[in-house]
Amino acid sequence: MKKNRLLVALYFSCILSGFAQMNILFIESDDQSNQAVGAYGNNSMVTPNIDKLAHEGVSFTSAYNMGCWSPAVCIPSRTMLIYGKYLWKSQKINKQNAPKSLPEKLHDNGYYTYITGKWHAMGKPVKTIFDETGSIQPGQLKTYNAPAGHITDITASEAVNFIKNYKNDKPFFAYVAFNAPHVPRQTTQNYYDLYPANSIELPPSVVDNTPLNKNVKYQYAPDPLRSKTMQQRVQQNNAMVTHMDARIGDIIKSLKDKGVYDNTIIVFTSDHGINFGENGVAGKVCLYEPSVTAPLIIKAPTVTPNSKITARVYLQDIAPTLLDLLELESNEPTDFQSLKPLLSKNGKARASIYLAMFDNQRGIISEDKKLIIYPKTGNLELYDIKNDPWETKNLISKKTSKSLISKLLKEMKGWQLKTADKTDLTAFYNQYI
Repeated sequence: MKKNRLLVALYFSCILSGFAQMNILFIESDDQSNQAVGAYGNNSMVTPNIDKLAHEGVSFTSAYNMGCWSPAVCIPSRTMLIYGKYLWKSQKINKQNAPKSLPEKLHDNGYYTYITGKWHAMGKPVKTIFDETGSIQPGQLKTYNAPAGHITDITASEAVNFIKNYKNDKPFFAYVAFNAPHVPRQTTQNYYDLYPANSIELPPSVVDNTPLNKNVKYQYAPDPLRSKTMQQRVQQNNAMVTHMDARIGDIIKSLKDKGVYDNTIIVFTSDHGINFGENGVAGKVCLYEPSVTAPLIIKAPTVTPNSKITARVYLQDIAPTLLDLLELESNEPTDFQSLKPLLSKNGKARASIYLAMFDNQRGIISEDKKLIIYPKTGNLELYDIKNDPWETKNLISKKTSKSLISKLLKEMKGWQLKTADKTDLTAFYNQYI
């Protein structure tokens, strides 16, 4: 009996040891909303490789970026991801005070770390926190058409070559950061042809010839907003995503050719989404769902294939999740939460999600109710995003909403304390609480 128990213990020990040595392929796109992934419900999207990852792994359908302090929303998003600190703590990170980064934590646990593509995080220089770097792209490209080829192709090709030629005994962490589908949205005609602009169906929250939303700064379209213009931008965006998806297929093939596909955790995500006219916004500096959510997919041995988790999480939760899945240690605390309990269906999601843009937008989501506050204008918006996912019906004027607003503002007050948010919301608290 003791011998059998010993054999069983050794068996599971070997499994855990092997799992801890798994490689990690972390793919991140730029400005890609949930609407730009076929597996997230848009049947017009041509994303077979991302869709296959979703089929083999788990998709988080409500993954949020906490917000921004910069019109380049990717900077806060990526800084939070890399260093594991909430929004306003991340804003203060610089070269001197930067905490230990995700690649450094993995390096300390025996990983060889590599990056190719876009780097747009604050803190330490990229070459000091990765063991190896490929071509590092800026946050904003002037053109995708470089002398060596299209930037999307270059990033993917470098990732393929890294995997193909990797001979180190250590497991690898490969961070492949595409600039696509961020502007200037340039690709080849065959990808544009997949999405005829005049056939693109816009969501019900896009209304032709309406004024731009005056509560939102940094709009990237003429006023009034034209549906035809938005259709053209969606066409360009989707074409860029399909081009990127084809290259993701090349990277996945390289894992299979190397014989390490089954021994690699794969993450696909984006730093945030983007609005193409929804709620009068052409851009990403807003708290509406198309901009603050983005895809998050994990393929790993312990993940139930083709599963979806609707609980609201932060995109940046993926960093502690990786460490947790691999049972790796880190003495550096993180503000974000591991998703492993949700993956095993034993955990509970956060009671609420806090959202913030500069000092002029605040949001709170709890029990499918979403409150958006505009401190500069005094405006409020209230949505039932379960029954009104496109946020077309502002419930703020309903008499029955006052108690709900009070409840949500109390939760917002708690988040302000937790995140050291100094924006003055006293007028709202006094009116409703």
